[in-house]
Amino acid sequence: MLEQAAGKPLEGIRVAMLMTDGVEQIEYTSPRSFLEENGATVVLVSPKPAGAEVQGFNQLQPADKFKVELNVADANPADFDGLVLPGGVANPDQLRMSKEAIDFIRGFPVEEKLVAAICHGPWTLIDAGIATAKHLTSWPSLKRDLTNAGAEWTDDEVVVDARLVTSRKPDDLPAFNDALLKELLLAPGNDPGPTS
Repeated sequence: MLEQAAGKPLEGIRVAMLMTDGVEQIEYTSPRSFLEENGATVVLVSPKPAGAEVQGFNQLQPADKFKVELNVADANPADFDGLVLPGGVANPDQLRMSKEAIDFIRGFPVEEKLVAAICHGPWTLIDAGIATAKHLTSWPSLKRDLTNAGAEWTDDEVVVDARLVTSRKPDDLPAFNDALLKELLLAPGNDPGPTS
């Protein structure tokens, strides 16, 4: 890998963050800030049109709004090095109903590109066919859905399987962000195998 700019190891890396109304705000803002501080370009992708706003939540309380930068129908997984799926209950529930969102997620081969989901975010992995035969974690209420989809579920702070990174909740964000950095620094196709 070429020498990266000092303090900006993710310079030149593009990451999509797919979300809609009901997203858990900290699960969007923390990874986005972390990735941008490390030099990555982050794009907010949504089923909503570019320029529309996504309503963030702090648990059940409405919080800030965030401007959509790219409609998912216009987004191409080939243009990104990774995908982050924040949680919140309503956000992934709505994304599961969007054919374009599920097709976009499905377009990221987890053997080659980072796919990261936290809290309720892994729900969408079921519809995209990514959860089957993968080791992952999530918010505990998703355990049955994920195991029914063929996943191995464990109650861990962060789980990495191929390039698939999952975490349980906002308290796990430091470990989740560290795992994002490590996976994005790997060249495509250099998967070291499961790390947990």
